[in-house]
Order: sequence, then C-alpha cells, then structure tokens
Amino acid sequence: MGRTKSTQSEYLSLFTEKKAILREFVRKDPFLEEILGDYKPGTLFMDNVIFLSLTDGTFRAKVFIACGRDFDEIFETAANLAESYVEQNKIKVLWLKADFINSCTIKSYRSFCDDIKSSREFYLKQGIAFDTGFSTALLEAQLNCGGMINYKKDELNLPALREYYSENGISFMNIPKDIISFTTAGYICDEDNSTHKLYIDDENYGRRICSKLTAQQLHYIIEKSSHFLSNAIDENGRFDYGINPVNGYHFESYNILRHTGTIWSILMQYETTRDKKLIPKIDKAIEYMMQSVEYYDKNHAYLIERKASEIKLGGNAVAVITLCTYMNVFKTDKYISQVEALANSILGMQEKDGSFYHVLSYPDFSRKEKDRIVYYDGEAAFALAKAYSMTKNESCLKAAKKALDYFESNDYTRFCDHWIAYAVNEVTIYDSSEKYLNFGLKNANKNLSKMYNQDTTFHTFLELLMAAFSLYQRINEKHLTASYLNKFNLESFIKTIYKRAHYMLNGFLYPEIAMYMKNPLEVVNTFCVRHDSYRIRIDDVQHYIGGYYNFLKNFDKLEEYYEKLISTPVTYKKEFTADSERASFVNWILKNI
Repeated sequence: MGRTKSTQSEYLSLFTEKKAILREFVRKDPFLEEILGDYKPGTLFMDNVIFLSLTDGTFRAKVFIACGRDFDEIFETAANLAESYVEQNKIKVLWLKADFINSCTIKSYRSFCDDIKSSREFYLKQGIAFDTGFSTALLEAQLNCGGMINYKKDELNLPALREYYSENGISFMNIPKDIISFTTAGYICDEDNSTHKLYIDDENYGRRICSKLTAQQLHYIIEKSSHFLSNAIDENGRFDYGINPVNGYHFESYNILRHTGTIWSILMQYETTRDKKLIPKIDKAIEYMMQSVEYYDKNHAYLIERKASEIKLGGNAVAVITLCTYMNVFKTDKYISQVEALANSILGMQEKDGSFYHVLSYPDFSRKEKDRIVYYDGEAAFALAKAYSMTKNESCLKAAKKALDYFESNDYTRFCDHWIAYAVNEVTIYDSSEKYLNFGLKNANKNLSKMYNQDTTFHTFLELLMAAFSLYQRINEKHLTASYLNKFNLESFIKTIYKRAHYMLNGFLYPEIAMYMKNPLEVVNTFCVRHDSYRIRIDDVQHYIGGYYNFLKNFDKLEEYYEKLISTPVTYKKEFTADSERASFVNWILKNI
C-alpha cells in the first residue's frame, strides 16, 4: 500500500525545517566568509564546494555535492538534490550535515598513498576527489567509515569505491594518476534540531566543538554510552559482545572476563542515574556470569573461560571487584560468600615474592601459564583490597600490600597501568604507609608526558589519572606524609587529566560520525576504538565510562584545581586560519585543463 500525499509531505516538512535551521546556523558563522573565500567569478574551478549529508539513521548517509560562487547558490543546489531524494524515498531525516571545502591540495595518487602509510589506521584526515568538478568527491568520514581505504596495503579500496559509485550511477574504473586532497569545515543539525559546528584541526577533525568540558556534557556521554551497554544485554544476561560499525558485523566471540568487567560499568551507570530499570538487567548479567563460576572446594571458586578451558587470574579479580561494587551500591551482603571463595583462589595464585601466577587449566586446575598479561597483576591486587573492604579478611589486605611491594620493587610504573592505580588507591584507604602513597603518585607522575601526548584515545589513561587524583586528594585532605609530593608536577597532572578527558571524545560516535557507518542508529552515542576499524566492544566502552565516571565524580574539585593552577589554557583546538593552499590549487587547475 502506498503512502498518502499528506504522509509524504511530512517527510519534506521535516527536511525543510532542518534545512532552514542548519542554513541559518551556518550563515551566522563568522568564519563562513573566510571558509568560502573571496574569489572572482568566471571559472568553474574557482567555485566553492558543499557536501550535504543526510540519513534517517537506518542507512549510511547519502551525500549531495554542489559547486558555486556563493553560499546561497551552492546550499540551495545541494538542498534541492537532497529534497528530491527525501521525497522519492520517503526519508524522515534524522541528521542533516553541511561541509564546505576549506583547503585543497593537488597531489599524485602515490603521494596520497604515502599519507595513508604515515597515518594510523583510520586516522587519515583527508577527503578526496578524482575530478576537478568534484562530482566524484568523498568526505574523510565517507572514506574511513565506509571502509574505502585499505590501511593494510596503504592504498584506496578500489572494489569498495567501484561499488559506491555504481550505487550512485557513476561508472568508476580506475584511480587517476593525480587526485585532489581536501579538508572541510562542517556543521550538523541533529535529531533534536540542535546545531553544532565541527572541529577543523587535525587532532579533533570532524566532531562537534567542545571548548571546555561541562558536567552536563559528561552526564550526556556517560548516560548515552551506558545505555548502549545495558541495551546490549539479552534476556539471558549475555551481552552483544561487539560491533564493527564500518560493515555492521557483530562479533561472534565472547569473553567472560570482559562480560564481568562490563557489569561494573553498568553499576556506575546506576550510581549516576539511579534508573531502577537497570536493576533487572544487572541481576541477569551477574546470573550469567555466575554460571561460569566453579568451586574447587567449598572455600575456593574460579571464573572459568569455558571456550579456552582455562582460568584467568584477571577473571577472578574482576568478578570480585564487580560483586563488591554491587554489594556496596545496593547495601547488601548477597554475594559475600562468593567473594570470599573467589578471593581465596586469588590468594592461592600469589607467589612468595608477591607476584601472581596468571593462568590455570580447566577442569584439572593445573598450572598453565605464569605470565599472560601484566594487567592481571593490578587487577588481582585491587580485587584483594576490595574483598577486604567487604569481608575484613586480613589475609586479603596483607596479600594486596605484598603485591604492591613487588610492583614497586620491580618498577611497575613503566607499564602505565590503570589497574595499579586502582589498587594503590584502594589499599591506601586502609594502610596509608608512605611507600604506597609515593608509589601511587609516581605511577602517575612518571607517565604524564606519555599520556598527555598519546595520539589515540587510549581509554585506560583517564582511569589511571582519576585513581591517582583520588589518592592525591586523600593525601591532601588527611595531611598524610608522602615525600614524593616534592617531585609531583601538579599543574602537568591537572592539565593531563583535562587533555585526556577532552581528547577521548574523539572515540565517541557522535551523530556527525555515526551517520556514515553501515547502521548509524545501532552505533551512535557509544565509544569506539578508531584505529581498529572503529571497533565497538563492551570492554572498550567499559573503560571509557570508568574514566569519565570518575572525572564527573570529582568534577567540582578538578575545576577548583584548574582555576588555581592553569596559567595557560589547555589547547583543545587550533584557531581557524584562511586557506593558504586553495590559490595554488586553482593555479594548477588553470595550467592543466
């Protein structure tokens, strides 16, 4: 049955409203004139270029391109093309985005491939055009989110390009010898008709501008990404483990350790929102986890990774952390016996020197692998301290401190490990010995440069910083003795916290990025790992939330430090400068047409 004319007009009405809002927003941008330039009319190749992208959230954004001399001309041309598409396909536009070219460079395709080679996977921040009229132009987001760059071979993905252009009625056979590389200045009108200008600098390119983080913004990203996790729990308590948003593929593998840690994040969500609808989901997820807990005897239990027939130290540790957090949040002792049994097994995996044995075989519980991953050590120490907080078993606290002694004597600060930071912070609640306080401060201070300058979102860094901040606050508030304070760079510490918190937003799939994915609504407003095909996996989201949750928890205190200490602002973006390359682009065109 066909739609009525009145129903069809609703689609156009929705599009027209968003178009008007977006157009007015762009018009008011003081940099618009600088973006478009001041070029004399007379040649097509000196025209400005607009990309107008839209989707209803169920398909990868459709992009309409127009060239012209001024804003009104190109905006209306692109909008008319978009309107025809909306009417013919009955699209309820959810997101509408406009991009204007603000820099162009002519380069050989070989040079472009060199750019791919020198960039991290999925981090090339350039659009590309194969013709001077830009009829075959693709935005950076289209290239990366559409899988049109083969980062393994450092070249464009020709089959993907051919498929894309074929779907758009363009015959595309081969990549020309020379191409046009460009960047854009972008603007979006989102589902609520809110408008946002996007960054143009390389570091934050393509996402909405956030000059300074606010508590409201932090609430938004925590709530949205946490809902992604809670909505991923099925009726059996199992998570949808992960998605490759570029192709929409859902991961078939599973990891009970990561399942368990992700419950911890949803408990943080509940603490933040007090949304009672989360309680049955949390309970189901824990029930699913408990199906993998096996008792060796009445006093020792292990979390079993059944697919690998093994027991990971980290699995037991995260199970203890999660169950202790559950009992603390809901003021219950429901899982106290399970925590005792799981913690006893961690104690049994600790060596005489304070280190831990990492992996056992199942079902015979024999030793399999001494060292698997360094994170297990910090997880185990943190878990033992958490277990002590609930059970008051002195053996747990003694073992946790013994582990910290081992970490300090073997310089575990070199691992830049967030779990170590969690462990030190927890242990020093009960034992404020100076050696532990110094070790915790050193673990952050020695790694500040690494964390500040990290060029990927590396989500665990903010967790490390915030655990160290809690430790620093306790030292200050309780006037504890810590000689390492003389070496501790507080200003750099606070700057690094803000830098990581801001830069990590590049891992959040805002609508302006998600709209170019295979199934936008499935992946919008959650966190990803961009350099791994924008991978979305439950444990990745967990670590992002952990950092932001603790940032929000300490927001007011952090703001006090920021105002007192930061003499120069943290640089979040480069100031916009006029295009210096476009003139050379025009000259090249005039010489080669």
